Amino acid sequence: MRCAPIAVAYTHDLDELTTASRTSSKLTHYDPRCVYGCELLNRTIAGYLRDDPRPLEDALSALPEETPDELIAAVEPVPDEIGPETLSPTGYVVDTLQAATYHALTADDAEAAIVNAVNGGGDADTIGAVAGAIAGARFGASDLPDRWIDELDRGDDLRRLGRELADLDP
Repeated sequence: MRCAPIAVAYTHDLDELTTASRTSSKLTHYDPRCVYGCELLNRTIAGYLRDDPRPLEDALSALPEETPDELIAAVEPVPDEIGPETLSPTGYVVDTLQAATYHALTADDAEAAIVNAVNGGGDADTIGAVAGAIAGARFGASDLPDRWIDELDRGDDLRRLGRELADLDP
């Protein structure tokens, strides 16, 4: 749920994105499902930020051979081969990525993606954050409802930090 800034900072430098994603995960979640899950998430977000035609598919195909099959099997069928009734909204990285990716890729806008993800219950804050990161990259910040943006504490600081992160990317 804390990965997205890495995707913003390294949108165009996939080697650095990979290294930073894996290192960030290993600080608290050393399990390979988490390590490669962070890489998958950040490659997907970066793909949307670059306007790639197939961000999720490209991210999946870029993962190394040692990526756990369970992770790939959970995310590969999204969004076409699973439905909301098959999602398990737990904090387990495989479930989180599947649910968040599903909501982000099946919604018509960022608000619906986030609301649907959170309303799925379970580990709603994590799934909502991950779905929001993907949906934000997919639809753009301007798609977020003004009523949400207006409620942010220190919104100007957050926008400035976002621009600074994006400016790190060569």
